[in-house]
Amino acid sequence: MILYTSVPYECVFPTDQSEFESQITIPCQAGQLIVEQEGEGAYRIVRLISSNPHDFLKPEYAPGTLLNAELNI
Repeated sequence: MILYTSVPYECVFPTDQSEFESQITIPCQAGQLIVEQEGEGAYRIVRLISSNPHDFLKPEYAPGTLLNAELNI
């Protein structure tokens, strides 16, 4: 079977439900960000959900970027 999709492998074939329970979705100017809490007041960007392709080129929305809880995106 060949699966042609832009969805990451981890979303199509999840290994552990607890990975997804730790993720939350927050709104931003570009659309929505899926983030995981890294520590007290810090969140790491997992994924950007946007319909504008130019938003994915902005470094502030790159996966792995750390955000502060006080930061208003």
